[in-house]
Amino acid sequence: MTTARKRVADAALKIITATPTGIRWADLSRAVAAALPDENRNTITGSLHHFRNHLPPGVTRPDRGVYALGDSGNREPAPTVAVAKHREADFYQPFAEWLEVELEEVTIAKPIGGNGAGGKWGTPDVIGLYAAKPSDPIKFTTEVLAVEIKIDTHSLIVAFGQACAYKLFAHRVYIAVPRNSNPSDLKRLDALAGVVGIGLVKFNSEDPEAPDFQVMVRAAKHEPDYYYTNEVLSNFKREFGL
Repeated sequence: MTTARKRVADAALKIITATPTGIRWADLSRAVAAALPDENRNTITGSLHHFRNHLPPGVTRPDRGVYALGDSGNREPAPTVAVAKHREADFYQPFAEWLEVELEEVTIAKPIGGNGAGGKWGTPDVIGLYAAKPSDPIKFTTEVLAVEIKIDTHSLIVAFGQACAYKLFAHRVYIAVPRNSNPSDLKRLDALAGVVGIGLVKFNSEDPEAPDFQVMVRAAKHEPDYYYTNEVLSNFKREFGL
């Protein structure tokens, strides 16, 4: 007669085998409980913890909390390949409007990407300004917000590098990436964004009419180098009425 620990381990292995891209701990726990409805839930939890600490041959943890089949611990779940149906530029104006109307982190935002001014070092896809209103009792220095948008799920690290460059002249910086990006890549980008203070937004890259922008990490404010702030904004005086 098999033990409860063995039944749980066998069920877990079967579920992992049937999920080639990997499965997270919470999902694995629920799936095992569903597969073994007569098993005590506490017994399942304890047995799964034992399973986690004594993984059978062929089962790896490619990322924290993820279990998959593979030859080594470096194997990652297969990435989701997104087929671009729209141009990246189709999302610039919707994001600019979202910054103003919904996120309210700027008083004015303009699509900038594609005009070539400043090259990759100084041309975000969207630039926003947060300025004091005439009615504000306390006036403050105008702040610059820069955004890098990507619809290619294989270019997330490129977006992160560009966003880091924008911190040279912008007070706040955001990266916007497809919500169907590889979960492991999103998790790493989320962690990196938190470390360096860059904001992270995920969105529906399939429909510019309903992008459904969602903040994962809020951008932290910092002081840029105003030499570069003035250098970059001098290219966009007409757009912002400067």
